[in-house]
Amino acid sequence: MSTNAKPELTSQDLWVPTSQEHVLHVVEARMSGTPDSAPGVLFVPGLFSDGRFFLGGQGDGAARTFMDAGCVAYVASLRGHGRSRWPAKRAYDWSFDTYVRHDIPDLVRAVRARHTGPLFLLAHSMAGYAALAALGVEPSLQASLSGVCTLSSAVNDYSDGGFKKRFQLGFSAAVAGMLGRFPAKALRQGPWDEPAGVMRQFTDWAPTGAFRSADGATDYWRALGNVTLPVFAGVGAADLFHASPQRVEKLVAHLGSARKDLFVLGRAQGLSWEAGHFDVVRGERARAEVLPRVLAWMRQVAPAH
Repeated sequence: MSTNAKPELTSQDLWVPTSQEHVLHVVEARMSGTPDSAPGVLFVPGLFSDGRFFLGGQGDGAARTFMDAGCVAYVASLRGHGRSRWPAKRAYDWSFDTYVRHDIPDLVRAVRARHTGPLFLLAHSMAGYAALAALGVEPSLQASLSGVCTLSSAVNDYSDGGFKKRFQLGFSAAVAGMLGRFPAKALRQGPWDEPAGVMRQFTDWAPTGAFRSADGATDYWRALGNVTLPVFAGVGAADLFHASPQRVEKLVAHLGSARKDLFVLGRAQGLSWEAGHFDVVRGERARAEVLPRVLAWMRQVAPAH
């Protein structure tokens, strides 16, 4: 009779201090027996979401695919989301620039300080282009990573989406301006609200296709040219509102990376369905058909591991 124990999921909570006395929550998770030298993946969820987007309540989310393949998962929540801790004075007083300048760099530094193996960053939707902007604004941060994977990440403009997009962005910014935050939970857009400053920037960019800091001093499009890491950019073929293949292609074109791989994910690429904004990451089809492609790409980038 075999005495080999079946690997079990083990996890611990980590806390990462960042600006304005916020403290970010990270779950470090792996299958028992996975060494510290194994590849690590820092997962960062997008708008209105938290780490449960990747990990799930039972550790059965997208991150599990990577853990089952021998990776260590570091599943983060941005400020004001999930179990991340607020300062004593609770205020929705940050912008997209705060994610770029503080949250994402502090997460990368904290995880790099404790993980000895190669480290990848995998982000969904807004967190993907925020992560790339962070690496472009602070190029030295790239030394901590072996590569970046974005899924469903494209900066919003009015090149597609028609009147619906113009209305939605305008409505979101107006409501957020009146309330001081966008009530995503009340409107069933996600479990966590976003500050008015974040929503205002999206509306500011869209008419001209801009991608810049709130004060106009930093052009993120230009900063993307400083990103030289390998980049995997995946987008669902049916994701035509939140992140279209056309706009992902625009994002990738601005990167300075020698290796930047754009994957449109649908039937034409061998999938059994036309992937959308969320099911490109979540669900059984994503686990069977999309995430293995991401893993294969990571192994190509860091073949010794």
